[in-house]
Amino acid sequence: MQTIIFAQKNNVELKGDFYPSPRSDASKTIIYFHGGGLIWGLRNDLPETYRNLFLEAGYHFFAVDYRLAPETKLPALYEDVQDAILWFEANARAAFGVSNAFILFGRSAGAYLALQAAADATLPNADAVLSFYGYASIAGSWYQKPSAHYAKLPAIPVDLKKALVQRHELAEGFIEKRYALYIYCRQTGTWLDEVFGSHQDSDLDAFCLEEMRDFSFLPPVFIAHSTADQDVPYSEAEKIAQTTFQNELFTVRDLEHDFDKNIDDGLPAYQQALRFLEAYK
Repeated sequence: MQTIIFAQKNNVELKGDFYPSPRSDASKTIIYFHGGGLIWGLRNDLPETYRNLFLEAGYHFFAVDYRLAPETKLPALYEDVQDAILWFEANARAAFGVSNAFILFGRSAGAYLALQAAADATLPNADAVLSFYGYASIAGSWYQKPSAHYAKLPAIPVDLKKALVQRHELAEGFIEKRYALYIYCRQTGTWLDEVFGSHQDSDLDAFCLEEMRDFSFLPPVFIAHSTADQDVPYSEAEKIAQTTFQNELFTVRDLEHDFDKNIDDGLPAYQQALRFLEAYK
């Protein structure tokens, strides 16, 4: 594994971990964005079992940072995503000795970022997207009103929420220190305000993919989502599957949002994702 710094923003180093495939015929790299509601998460959060599946199948793997909300608002946060992809396009051969062909992969909020980047006309084209329990828009009503699921958890007081917000920007957020901040946002229906900051509806347009406008620009998309997801509704997966040209929806039955944290539950989805990618080589 090789770690590089692809950008530095406001004294925050943005890093990427590159894992080369052992196969001599490997020709593409999977660029990975972690989940965490844009509020917490680590670039190295993908279980090694899944990463090794990609490597053994002939894909290099590049896991990257982005700054976290609410210390960094989404417009600046998304610039980190763009920077990671542009850095890879310009430096893949010199830094890693590989082609700059790539696939975008994200889980939850990371899948949202991957989908946004895949439809971004200012970025080089991704060959495919792997969207695990993701969504295409930040403007959904499910994210703008209090969550019945999170309301069942102990209420996070506003004083604790304020104490959890740092005075400096950061690109690594451990769940033990940041999850309560996300719970507060979902319990109060203030996630969008915390992540985006003060805004007009028109300000959100560039960060929300629309079926008739944006989905036709997406490359082939593999979607994995559970019917019982209480964080991101399964209907978000159905919407992507119903309105993109080339896709596969892998439906998981009656498991939680991040169903793949249990390897036995997640392995079939990753194996199917690899079969999907093989069809578009």
